[in-house]
Amino acid sequence: MHEGEGWLAMAHDGLLNTGRRARLALRSMLATVVVWMAMGAGPAVAAEPPTTLSSRLPGKLLVESGRGRAFDTHLIELASGRSQILPRSPAGEAQSSADVWRPGQPGGSGTLVRTDPIGNLAFFDGRSLREDGGIALQPLRERGLDPKFRSAVPSPDGRLLAGYWWPNGDGKPRLFVITRGLKLIDNGSPLRYPSDGATQAIDWLPDGRYVYLAGDTLVVARPGGGIVSQGRLALPRGVDPEGARLKASPDGRHVLLTMDTRTRVPLGLLFTARIDGSEVKLLTEPGGRLARDNDVRLSMQGATWSPDGRWIAFVVRGVNPGVAGAYSACQPVLVVPFDGASHVIDGVGDEERYGLRVRGESTPLKACGTVGWLP
Repeated sequence: MHEGEGWLAMAHDGLLNTGRRARLALRSMLATVVVWMAMGAGPAVAAEPPTTLSSRLPGKLLVESGRGRAFDTHLIELASGRSQILPRSPAGEAQSSADVWRPGQPGGSGTLVRTDPIGNLAFFDGRSLREDGGIALQPLRERGLDPKFRSAVPSPDGRLLAGYWWPNGDGKPRLFVITRGLKLIDNGSPLRYPSDGATQAIDWLPDGRYVYLAGDTLVVARPGGGIVSQGRLALPRGVDPEGARLKASPDGRHVLLTMDTRTRVPLGLLFTARIDGSEVKLLTEPGGRLARDNDVRLSMQGATWSPDGRWIAFVVRGVNPGVAGAYSACQPVLVVPFDGASHVIDGVGDEERYGLRVRGESTPLKACGTVGWLP
């Protein structure tokens, strides 16, 4: 049995029940995990809090942080704490709405893609923050085209985009690979799977191939060259790949997956796997609070790799009764090491253990939306 499967199966069975029986099942599961850890077969414990000094972490973090004006997105240099505000789109300014920013592979060209509230795309150099073209929808609509982008991730060289869209504004979302000039390279997948729940489960590999999740199968494809490989994920029972999010590691050997449990009280947990679908491992696990309060619903969101592949940043959102600030739109950015261990995240004390403190700030950095990591 996979190392995460046993306790997840117990959680699945326990959470489908209610009241005292569910609490007892969860307490039993947690006690088993504690013994398992003590015997050295379970999650390892980091030797020190990994994020108290952000100067140890490489690159820049992209966050919609709530600093300054509402909906501003900042690019924060972790070594120095210096922060730049990314340029707002005209539509974002007019509607007082947030733009969505997507970085490419950390080791790539540094291209950023900004999607404004009405769906226009703009391309930026991640180093100079100069705008370098885009895809405006109004001229396309005047030509009888009406693409709607659900996601658009820049390739490592910045020349291509991969993601999901509605090519004519309706129907089911379709996987695509296009040039910046809207030349179609790939249009859909030869595999059949529920694409509605897969639109955030696609990313580029550093060698110019791309990887996506088709149901419970990891697929690697080459732009214009078809599928290169596919491997079924050995998921623990009770974990749902529908609606998953996927980020490829900077070396292209692993993927980071955000997936929900199929339980009465669903949890959004982080997993890692090899690019061939093997070695699925739990990165974040719920703590003992779930045994005491069955109304806690937590989800790990915005998970992203550091440029050196050693760290993973994310935020925790959801319903957490009785915890001050639990319903705030902005939550602390947490950083855990990618070291083969799993880390207990239960919505209480997470920022003390894993909260990212930027140089010059006494409290952990908070994110209100986008999280990305650039070199």
